[in-house]
Amino acid sequence: MKTKILLLDDEESLIKWLKYALEQKGYSVVAATDPRDALAEIKNQQFDLVISDIKMPEMDGFGFLKKVRTLYPNIPFIFITAYGSMDSVINAMRDRASDYILKPFSVEELLLRIRSNIDKPEATAPKIIGVSKQINATLRMLDKIAATDTTVLLLGESGTGKELFAREIHNRSKRATHDFVTISCAALPETLLESELFGYKRGAFTGATGDKEGLFKSANKGSFFLDEIGEATPAIQVKILRLLEEKEIVPLGSTKPVRVDVRLIAATNKNLAKEMEEGRFREDLYYRLNVIPLVLPPLRERKDDIPVLAKFFLQRICESEKLGFRELRKGALNKLLQYDWPGNIRELRHVIERAAILSDSEHIERQHLGLPHAKRRSLTQLQSEEIERVVQEYGGNMSEAAKILGVSRATLYRKLKQKGKRRKR
Repeated sequence: MKTKILLLDDEESLIKWLKYALEQKGYSVVAATDPRDALAEIKNQQFDLVISDIKMPEMDGFGFLKKVRTLYPNIPFIFITAYGSMDSVINAMRDRASDYILKPFSVEELLLRIRSNIDKPEATAPKIIGVSKQINATLRMLDKIAATDTTVLLLGESGTGKELFAREIHNRSKRATHDFVTISCAALPETLLESELFGYKRGAFTGATGDKEGLFKSANKGSFFLDEIGEATPAIQVKILRLLEEKEIVPLGSTKPVRVDVRLIAATNKNLAKEMEEGRFREDLYYRLNVIPLVLPPLRERKDDIPVLAKFFLQRICESEKLGFRELRKGALNKLLQYDWPGNIRELRHVIERAAILSDSEHIERQHLGLPHAKRRSLTQLQSEEIERVVQEYGGNMSEAAKILGVSRATLYRKLKQKGKRRKR
């Protein structure tokens, strides 16, 4: 069945061009130039994705998004806009847009955004996949956690699927009918992160021309996933502690606290106990977060899940890229099982995607995987090799490499510096 897209833009020539281009790529597209017509369409038929302009005369994109969210809370929603200011972009993400793309853009850029958003967990709602004893034990613990309203701290290496587990906790909880909001503490600089989390009052800083509701307030009665909390600055840590202790936040530029009812799920791949001992993480916040820690097992400790995960990722990439049938040969599967996966599930997904695209036949052999020959290596060596591979793969683009590895740029630079020192010894 074709992926069905609702396309909204008041510029008729653009809408016709995009509709034609997307239909040539195999998508089913319904196009509208008026938000009211688009809403009528979305009420009458099911769509897999919505793409909308922001600046429109009858109703702006933010108003349209809010109406769409009342009908379909989790449908992927991409904004297209010529107004590329940071404020517009942040407003879009605050209002729970899935993504945005700035005009002018190429069809290839838009196709990439479409595929990435349709593949997001919130769009396709995949369950946590696995048959191993380790993952089943983790899921039993998850069920117990979901039945409570207690703060949860997800621990584990980068790439183990923390956001997916956080979302599953939300989906199995009594808060499932309300919003699940997420942000990474490493994604934005401190001042921007603070205004996004807690909101601000008009005049709080230059450019604050109106009041703005923070993401914690937006998540009221729902769940909030705060990723990479180990990267939070002391000022942010203080405000998160107040949220946990008092159930209230204070927007920037205000002295009046705002009550919020939100369940916090935090995650980190850092050793917070060590961070606390070395004075980089507040002791009181650590104990507030560490009420129920859930450690996610690395992939090398749940190798029974590798065949299941590999086949799942292979099916998804073949469907999304229209590659036709692909099958993992026994030799390829054995090589997957022999590898230690320092990048965990994220690395497995990228390896399978690359192999599916590079294979010229329906069979994926071990040489298509691009994995090193099995040998005895330390965890530090494995992590170092994965970092070097990803940095090289992205042409030295540190921002993209850090994003793929699931770490901040500061952490990536530190790892590379450590690697350089080991080489000099």
